[in-house]
Amino acid sequence: MGALSERLTRSPPALWLDTHAYGAHLLTNDVAPWLDVAAHTAWQRKLQGLLKSDVLSLPLAEVVAAWLIQNAALKVAMAAKTRQVFPLKTLLADEALRRHLAELAHALRQGLAGLPFALVLPSPRAWIALAYAQAHGSAVEVDDDAADSAALYIADFLQGFAEVGIDGLLLREASDYAPTSAQDFACYQSLLNVAAHFRWDMGLHLSHPVDTLSEGWAFAVAPQSIPQRPTAIETPSTFWRGVAHSAGVFRYAAIPADANPEAVLERLVALRKDNHS
Repeated sequence: MGALSERLTRSPPALWLDTHAYGAHLLTNDVAPWLDVAAHTAWQRKLQGLLKSDVLSLPLAEVVAAWLIQNAALKVAMAAKTRQVFPLKTLLADEALRRHLAELAHALRQGLAGLPFALVLPSPRAWIALAYAQAHGSAVEVDDDAADSAALYIADFLQGFAEVGIDGLLLREASDYAPTSAQDFACYQSLLNVAAHFRWDMGLHLSHPVDTLSEGWAFAVAPQSIPQRPTAIETPSTFWRGVAHSAGVFRYAAIPADANPEAVLERLVALRKDNHS
């Protein structure tokens, strides 16, 4: 069991907060400083001081989206071919992007030492679709072969974080897709292998309930508990307006960008009281 799983499963239950959209709205006029390493670290330190998540995280998709706005040539290169996986393959091979992400993660790890640290990234299926839309402006159907290929490219890309000191990965599955078979999970085996090699805890964030996860997944965030896996029942946005919510083994909550700051602090106090009761 790694540092991330250990914190998620011990008492009191962990409170893992996704503060990025809220923090951008609250502190940086809705423009998160993804492209400036020093400013990003300072911003994250302010957010942690205010909100005190039990897990530190870096959402790669958000950083990549900001990078593509400033790097039009990469976006053009991604659109050079229409094969399903080509935009993602081209994106992940960009050395400047890889260096920036590693520097961002390293600075965050050094600036907020002591917390378990996870990279949050789209699943292979979700990232194919996202990169294709970024390159071509249209959707694409993602089959098993494409997902398997994408997992290989992502696994290679993740090796660039080997020396950063991360503790885990959280893969966000596509919102319209839920794994239902062994083959669905087999497509992601390359990522499970690289996580096992570096002793990173691997989690899956699902929008739809599933009955089970294959071997190798350490935890999940899902609409309902998954047998034999520590699961957080994702906190709905209505929670921040006062609606009660079931937690699961640990709590995972994205704070809405437009949430009222006073209400956020009040709800966090309530969460922490529940955790210690």
